[in-house]
Amino acid sequence: MKNNYIPDPKMIDDGMIDNIFSHFDKVLQNKKNDKFLLSLSGGSDSVLLLYILIKYLKFDKERIIICHVNHHLRNDSDIDESFVSILGSKLNIETHIRHLNPKMIPRGDSVESWARNGRYDLLENIKIETEADWIITAHHANDQAETILMNISEKTGLFGLGGMKEINNNIIRPLLPFSKAYLMNIVKKYSIPYMEDSTNSNNNHKRNFIRNIVIAPWLAKDADLIEAIIKTANNFQDWQNSMLYFVNDFITKNVISNINGNFFIEKNELKKLPVLARLCVFQVLTNSIGLLRKSDIENIKRFFQKDIIGNICSAKNDYVLLNDRKHVIVKKKEPKETSQLELKIGEKCNFGGYNYKMNNCVDNIFFSEDPNDELLDLSVIENKKLLLRLWQPGDKFRPLGMNGNQKISDFLINNKVNIFDKDQQAVLTADDQIIWVCGHRIDDSVRISGRTKNIIRIKRKYNRV
Repeated sequence: MKNNYIPDPKMIDDGMIDNIFSHFDKVLQNKKNDKFLLSLSGGSDSVLLLYILIKYLKFDKERIIICHVNHHLRNDSDIDESFVSILGSKLNIETHIRHLNPKMIPRGDSVESWARNGRYDLLENIKIETEADWIITAHHANDQAETILMNISEKTGLFGLGGMKEINNNIIRPLLPFSKAYLMNIVKKYSIPYMEDSTNSNNNHKRNFIRNIVIAPWLAKDADLIEAIIKTANNFQDWQNSMLYFVNDFITKNVISNINGNFFIEKNELKKLPVLARLCVFQVLTNSIGLLRKSDIENIKRFFQKDIIGNICSAKNDYVLLNDRKHVIVKKKEPKETSQLELKIGEKCNFGGYNYKMNNCVDNIFFSEDPNDELLDLSVIENKKLLLRLWQPGDKFRPLGMNGNQKISDFLINNKVNIFDKDQQAVLTADDQIIWVCGHRIDDSVRISGRTKNIIRIKRKYNRV
């Protein structure tokens, strides 16, 4: 950028970007009143997209928000940040600057992966903060070609060959059909300012190597290369959509979810599917279409092949798969409750995603068939401290109707509680004596008898969103 020159978007001739506007009409249909958060690196592609978006939205700048993420991976990254700030100010666009710290890169994680994941996490946070409807990025056809070749090198399978989708969840890539050369013609014609990333020539980065060493000389010999790769990617996406049609039909007929949001898949029905289709079922349920790498795919395949009850497999997006007796269970990882919580008569509390309530029961006394609704003898627990906590190894209680004590671990096994639910099992104690394995059975000591004078009703209801 020279002399802080920021041209007015009005200067762009609509005829020059007519093809782009026509495509925007298709991609952004029914979204013309929405608010867009634009990921702006300061490079030519994202700055051009900003200019085009301003014109397309008829200069309604209230519906455009800029976000620049400074990854601090280059000594001159602050210059890009300054440029974006100036650009946003001169064009009167709401601008947000965020920072990433390279010192926080996890061991074994690639710089590119860390930067991408961190950037999208920040974009999602700002989207929520600003109440934007969509995140919009400037990925174009050359980026798509590079992504597909990278996916081939990482053995991502069918979904990797389809490349990036134009609309994926809340992300829109409206420039995806247009080549870098086509877009740069517009940038040069109107002298649209932008910053050049000094690391683009560093071929130690895989994407740069593919761009500069693989695609560039190939493109010099075959001018139609990018178009050919894009058409092939579109064909693969058609195949993906066809498979997803049948996979979603299978999910509708054979997958159920419980109140905890866990998915239960009939094992006998799942085994009828080819391995690739089974893999696709899990990708749909874990929202990881296109995210699996070879190691992820092989890991899930081994999970299928072993078919060992109790076997667990980690999946993308913090999901875990469990091979249970009759089902494969898909569960989102949750932080394990580590605290204890006191429960008092007449009060409500939340523990482990459940709302608990305990009240004196005077009228309308009845026994419920709901295991989350129990009656207790008040005289047994009166003046005792009631605590909710997770069960621990060695815990025992006397299940209602039994004479002797039983270990909680044995009780849960006998009642076929799966590993996921077992890990989050809560108990209620009265002065350290377990009086309720929550949602399953009360202790025999607190049962209602003919000598019971005062009754307590305790109920719990799952409330986690």
